[in-house]
Amino acid sequence: MIATSDITGMVLAGGRGSRMGGLDKGLQPFAGQALARHALQRLAPQVGPLLVNANRHLDTYRTWGVEVVADTEADYPGPLAGFLAGLLHCRTPWLLAVPCDTPRFPADLAARLVAAAEAAQAPLAVVHAPDTEPAAPHADAASAAAAVHTPPLRAQPAFCLIHTSLLGSLQQFVSAGGRKIDRWTALHPLAVACFDQPGDDPLAFANANSLQELHALEGLHAAAPKMENR
Repeated sequence: MIATSDITGMVLAGGRGSRMGGLDKGLQPFAGQALARHALQRLAPQVGPLLVNANRHLDTYRTWGVEVVADTEADYPGPLAGFLAGLLHCRTPWLLAVPCDTPRFPADLAARLVAAAEAAQAPLAVVHAPDTEPAAPHADAASAAAAVHTPPLRAQPAFCLIHTSLLGSLQQFVSAGGRKIDRWTALHPLAVACFDQPGDDPLAFANANSLQELHALEGLHAAAPKMENR
């Protein structure tokens, strides 16, 4: 049985922010606070210790009272480098990574990934969810929900529960130039948690890669603040 205290939660905020003009995405405002801080607050009740993976403005992130870990690889190599930084500093059996740019991720994210990993007896678990994109804000929660297109499920691999026994495997993969999450996870037994059940927030995995998308997502969040996952 994987307990909450067995999981270190980590917010990934170490990207280049290319589609935001090079801005530090984790520090962009969302609903009155930085995106990465919003993610931390959402993640905190679901896990034990907390980390932030960042490669710029480290002192700013440290003011939030959490350990900040930087990539060991240069030039912003992507989320796998963030996974590796987290595993190198993880003092629990499991690490749960979440991206900073998906602020409505489920309040039961950890529990459902844990259930999937336990059921499959797998050292990795990832999310599959409808692929949603932020659209224009709507006046009420019902119209916001109706406006979200619900296509077939797709992998959301940056939401990843990882057993620390995979540290060596990830080090080798990254050192050899590996950058794709799915190519690394394909090397190991992998569990999947599907987030398409009745009551699931259709906006839970909507993310923001550009400032335009961030503003649209903030508008949707303001219009539908009670659309929470069960």
